[in-house]
Amino acid sequence: MSQSKLISSGFPFLAVFIALFTFSSCSNEKEIETGLTTINLVEAYNNPALINMSDFASEIEYISLETSEETFYRWVRLNSTLGDSIILMKSSDRISLFDRKTGAYLRDIGYRGDDPEGFTNARTELGVNAKNKTVYAKGKRFDLYEYSLDEGLLINKIPGPKIEALEATLNSGSFTDVSLITSYGIIKDGLIAGYFMNMKGDEPYKLVVYDINGEILNLYPNYLSYEKQGISIRIEYTDFHNYNDGLFFKENFNDTVFNVGVDTLKPVLLYDLGEYSPPYAEQESMSIEQRKEYMFVRNTLQSPDFVFYNVSFKEKEAYGYYNRKTKEAKLSDPSTSNSKTGYTNDIDNFVSFYPTSINEAGEMMGLITAEEVYEWFQNNPDKIASLPENLQALQNIEPEDNPVIMIVKLK
Repeated sequence: MSQSKLISSGFPFLAVFIALFTFSSCSNEKEIETGLTTINLVEAYNNPALINMSDFASEIEYISLETSEETFYRWVRLNSTLGDSIILMKSSDRISLFDRKTGAYLRDIGYRGDDPEGFTNARTELGVNAKNKTVYAKGKRFDLYEYSLDEGLLINKIPGPKIEALEATLNSGSFTDVSLITSYGIIKDGLIAGYFMNMKGDEPYKLVVYDINGEILNLYPNYLSYEKQGISIRIEYTDFHNYNDGLFFKENFNDTVFNVGVDTLKPVLLYDLGEYSPPYAEQESMSIEQRKEYMFVRNTLQSPDFVFYNVSFKEKEAYGYYNRKTKEAKLSDPSTSNSKTGYTNDIDNFVSFYPTSINEAGEMMGLITAEEVYEWFQNNPDKIASLPENLQALQNIEPEDNPVIMIVKLK
């Protein structure tokens, strides 16, 4: 399939996209028809509240990861769990497995290196292929590498999509006028979605969907632009997440979460940010101080009954959720913290919860740094005796230890 044909196939989508937004403003009945859910975060921000974990969770499991010279992680992301026995952790240069019951280090998966077997970046947004029992990482050039979770070895090299603009990037001496895939998501059955960050202001592509052979299945155009300011590059946050066998995607300067498919890019969630919606056309011209006056919604997570999110606004970060049944959006009170306000742990009366992902079993996962745990015990000596025994044992943790994993069973 030619690239020109792929690009032209996106224009019918634009008409559908406009129609969806038109329908969504009419009535609840139309909202159900289109599948577009609007989440009013301005109203939620103006009416902040203490958000208890018991609103959406029934129990919490804690795992303190083993800390040693061999296992120490400085920057880490909790990526997923494998069944009920293994935890998968990632940083940019490492992929590791830990025992879910004991927190003991098991082994590394692959390694970062310049040789043919080594990945260049573990890419924390890339998860596991549960069917194949594999995990993905960034390989050489635009390739992705697939590693076996059982043996930890490289078993497949997935070539990048064959796009002329990507090849031109490799031969270019400048990063200000190139097309570049900067993040990835995995669609069911091992298909890959690659996101083109708009570095040059008029990037023609938004997403490419391709198979494990690098064969392009669809190339979605980008219709948004901004005026390029000089030669600087600002890396913007991009959010991919999986839910209910689907892949979902959101850009930093866009209020909409899309369901990414082979044939369609469908808007499913709309964050209503009102006057605080960051203007796409000004993303490079606005100063750091001006950016603080806009809401940036990050890390959308979905379950059958809830949509979870966190909002960065005025130098603070607040966590919240949207209840699909009551149609109500909530946001924690950012004034109660100097930096971020998570979900209040009223189940165990322990540290707050900051989720990062939801696994295939529907469990919500997050991590708390050893420093946060250490400080909680230092600041709350009168509450220690009332904690369950497994949490009291954490008072021996050192600030530089590996993090503690929280796995939450949702209602």
